[in-house]
Amino acid sequence: MPGLFLTRKTDIDYHRGCFFSLFIFCITALPVQAEFDETYRLEVGGSLVSFDSKIRINSRDDSIDKEIDFEDTLGFDTEVQIGFMQGSWRMGNRHRLSLLYMPIRRTSEITTRQDFVVNDNIIKAGAYVGASFKTQVFDIEYIYSYYKRPNLELGVSAGIYWMNSLSELNAAGNVILEGSDTEEFRSDYKANQRLVAPLPLLGLSASYEINPQWLVHANARYFDITVSDVEGRIVSFSLKTEYFFTSHLALGASLTSFDVNVKHNGVVFFNTLQYQYDGLQAYLVLKY
Repeated sequence: MPGLFLTRKTDIDYHRGCFFSLFIFCITALPVQAEFDETYRLEVGGSLVSFDSKIRINSRDDSIDKEIDFEDTLGFDTEVQIGFMQGSWRMGNRHRLSLLYMPIRRTSEITTRQDFVVNDNIIKAGAYVGASFKTQVFDIEYIYSYYKRPNLELGVSAGIYWMNSLSELNAAGNVILEGSDTEEFRSDYKANQRLVAPLPLLGLSASYEINPQWLVHANARYFDITVSDVEGRIVSFSLKTEYFFTSHLALGASLTSFDVNVKHNGVVFFNTLQYQYDGLQAYLVLKY
């Protein structure tokens, strides 16, 4: 089945500049506060994410190269709310293990205003279309703190970003099926694409304690790999700040920029998934 290709075009230079400025600040800071010594940490929250995405259907011989805009053609909202949960365990003074779970779900219902192509079939303008895009993300990460002082912790990380994605489309209306020149009414037209991809990640992290209540964190991760018939690339940046009302409870906010691209090279078609977003997050922190 043809692949689905999602893209997000945005300028993340500003966020990269913020990250490196904070990273340099962390490196040059002087240690004056208590150690980072929590054993367990749990973050639960939500984010407001800005998407601009498209589906691309393409083949090896370039005979098929079609594009559908999620927002303009299928009626997906640009702003999406996403929940997440992240837990970490400090196994030793310099060793941590982290697990993030984040479900992403987008749905739409629309009466189409133009023809578009799905799986080499043409769905005519005026058809009812219901579409959904669902992704479950499991992000497992090991962090080693190579530099640790009372108020400053710098680390390197390695992990797996595991993505399970399913795109589905249902339509009712006039359709020109592959190999035919005649329109026919279909009330049950369906198409879907699933992509499961575990991708490795390497990263850098920095945490700085401004005072016993106020912390800031910076994180950058990247990897580009080809294994067998799967190609993958991930780039992510995040800036976080947290204020602890007690020694165990805090509120946090973060700015995240994320770009993932996964391609499965099939015999006939490329199954490709790419999406890019910027998001603001608010979350609750529990640690002990």
